[in-house]
Amino acid sequence: MTNSYILPKDLNDALKNMESAIISSLKNSNSRFTVEFNFEGLRFNKIGINIYKILANYFNNKKIKKSVFVTYSDPGAVALAQRDYPDIKENIFTFNGFNESIYIDQDDSIVISILPQPYDFGLFEPMCENFKGLHYSLNPKFEDANIGIGSVIRERRKNFVKTWQNIYFLQPINNGALMHSYPNNWLLFKEINNKYLFKKEFEEKPDNETIFVNL
Repeated sequence: MTNSYILPKDLNDALKNMESAIISSLKNSNSRFTVEFNFEGLRFNKIGINIYKILANYFNNKKIKKSVFVTYSDPGAVALAQRDYPDIKENIFTFNGFNESIYIDQDDSIVISILPQPYDFGLFEPMCENFKGLHYSLNPKFEDANIGIGSVIRERRKNFVKTWQNIYFLQPINNGALMHSYPNNWLLFKEINNKYLFKKEFEEKPDNETIFVNL
């Protein structure tokens, strides 16, 4: 059994897997990717900056000129990130701020968006549509269950979601865990005596019913 069928033993191990998935995604023809860590107690700013460093270091080592930016929904989050990471403060924007910047038209740029929420859609979607470079979104929540079924906005959101491809996903679930690390398939693990054993793989993310049947 290869390492791709083993669950990460800790966050550092997961971040190594994430790095491999991000580097692999650079060969993908898509330009919008999601990274998702769905468990408690995570410092998402730290993970977002980790993604920034992976991409910046990769292109620096290749001697390829790429500008990497980090974006947040609100000025407060931007101010906090600029305080904590002063060496890249000029590369940190709000969604709206980046959309209005000179960098929005530069397709040799890369954007990392941290935790976009359904209520950010009015600012986030225009930035995404105007930006043509590589875009990585950390733990996005694009859809809003409060929007009425059949509404124009719901369909717009659904179509928007379809433009994104997951490259890393890790989530503990009842009696198991679900993981995806591009370019591998989705992997389901079953918890037995506090150990996670590989159960089944899927080409696409399994829904809750499929997970329940296979655990």
